[in-house]
Amino acid sequence: MRMLIVKVDKRGGAFIHPIYRRPMPPIYVINLDRDVERMGSLARSLEALGLPYVRIPAVLGKQVPDWEKLVDAELYGARNRLAMPRPGEVGCYLSHLKAMEEFLRSDAPWCVILEDDVELRPECVEVLAALARRDDWDLVKLFCFHSGLPVRKRALTARHHLVVHLTRTTSSAAYALNRRAAETLLRSMRPITEQVDHALERPWETGLRVRGVRPLPVVLAPVAATTTIGYDDRSGRRLPWGRAFRLFRSRAGKEVSRFLWALAETWR
Repeated sequence: MRMLIVKVDKRGGAFIHPIYRRPMPPIYVINLDRDVERMGSLARSLEALGLPYVRIPAVLGKQVPDWEKLVDAELYGARNRLAMPRPGEVGCYLSHLKAMEEFLRSDAPWCVILEDDVELRPECVEVLAALARRDDWDLVKLFCFHSGLPVRKRALTARHHLVVHLTRTTSSAAYALNRRAAETLLRSMRPITEQVDHALERPWETGLRVRGVRPLPVVLAPVAATTTIGYDDRSGRRLPWGRAFRLFRSRAGKEVSRFLWALAETWR
């Protein structure tokens, strides 16, 4: 199959897709320098769809001086099983902020941010084109784990719908966001209080219109079977009763807030 490669200007502005003749957002790919195979896999997926991209060199957490000072240790400990994040998780978190900052240096109204372990389905191009037609979202998850109890907001293609999730979804692997969302998140996500995919999605606090797409237009690539930031190295030890109760209370409050916010969003 012949690869179609399209270049964009350095400002990272939107471009017209050469086949679909529709405006497309800039795409930023987060990738560690050492993960050549992952970058190659995603590059082939994007180029096959005629989608150019800008590679964002990912932050290696253990090389960030005094990274512990970037964390609100008290709040992080209240929201997570671990008292502090691992360096790899901090690097992932900072890489997403770096991608948002790069986006805001462009003149594009919105963009897509991808981690390097995903593949785009062919219909993703149509989904992106449909997202651009209305200003009815600030952040849209293009991939996530868990069903999230989706409620449809509008049709994007013959098969895909923009949805509001009533319950939790996780993953920061692929999402679209506009300038308002990027500016808001660059404020709300500092200091670090939880993992990046959770920090992206606190709309009851940020006021952002967070949405999803069903069915998912982005999937995990085979290279996603192995992690490069250490998520799979977790302690199975039971928490002390007092700390376990505080964690439960924090998470329960979060899910109640999420559900009530999402319920209200279904009517807007």
